[in-house]
Amino acid sequence: MRIALVNTTRGWGGAEEQMLVLARELAKRGEAITVVARRGSPVMARFEAAGQRVLAVTRKGAGAVFAPFAAAAEARAQGFDIIHSHRDHDLPLGKLLALCCGAPLVLTQHCRPNKPYAPAYGLADRLVAVSSYIACGITQKLPGLSGRFEVIVNGIDLELFSGADSGYWCAHPEAGRRGPLIGVVGAFYKGQEELVAALPSLLEEFPRLALILIGEDASRRDKLQELARHKGVAEAVVFAGRIPREQMKHALAGLDLNASAFCNEGFGLSVVEGLAVGTPFVGYKTGGYPEIVTTVAAGRLVEPGQGLEEAIAALLRERQPREETAEACRQVAEEFSLCRMVDAYQKLYQSLKERA
Repeated sequence: MRIALVNTTRGWGGAEEQMLVLARELAKRGEAITVVARRGSPVMARFEAAGQRVLAVTRKGAGAVFAPFAAAAEARAQGFDIIHSHRDHDLPLGKLLALCCGAPLVLTQHCRPNKPYAPAYGLADRLVAVSSYIACGITQKLPGLSGRFEVIVNGIDLELFSGADSGYWCAHPEAGRRGPLIGVVGAFYKGQEELVAALPSLLEEFPRLALILIGEDASRRDKLQELARHKGVAEAVVFAGRIPREQMKHALAGLDLNASAFCNEGFGLSVVEGLAVGTPFVGYKTGGYPEIVTTVAAGRLVEPGQGLEEAIAALLRERQPREETAEACRQVAEEFSLCRMVDAYQKLYQSLKERA
């Protein structure tokens, strides 16, 4: 099949990472993939660097007026069988491309929008959510979409997470001198303040504990640093910055716990990646987390606002031997394999193509 993956966002995040993983695997399976991306964006650069064919679309200035029509003409020439948007703001562009080549339009929704817009979702022939949390959140606000969503959870290539080095942090100038290590992955709006505020109590029991913040968010870093100083825990907070993708498995394997105080995570890809290298997760029983952390072996979930600090301390106390815990975590991660995800998308594509 000839498949166009559409994503004209300005940045790069979990949705884009999953789109790249999907594109690579589909191409390995013989599908012809083209990525429709904003000209000059990280999406365009990363997909071109990965050897994927990119159709660049201007989204700013005078050229933005004509760019969708040029893309539509190219879509007609290519004769795509499926148009697959990965951001809801791209649905109008996706629909134009779909109409021009007589192809069905699929949307994968990677997050739970505050104000879903019914007319936009109505443009898609099929709606996919990466978690039941997202699907239910949208259909609660837009009941007319009930029955149009299906859930295809994100998947990872488990082979890429083998051979992780749990000693990753040993040479780190700050984290290397401390332990146990609790990691938080993501932009700094995801509840990092709550975990920093919990450190004084945790340090009473675990005086060498470190909270490692993985990610970069210049607009919020100063606020977190000031909070850490105010709480007297600055030495226990490590700003690790953005870690290259190929090193993330080592970074996650080196943690004692993977944690989050975020309550609106659409799925939780870093949770699955942590489990794949044997690191359990602690967070709130909300968002997409309950669909991942389904066993005690995978970690602990507590009700929002209730006892996250206690859950972290309890799990640090109760940890079984590392290898025993790690194996149990990896078994949970196997439920989120890349193969299973791509099988589901191919099945969906085929059914839509047959009906077109």
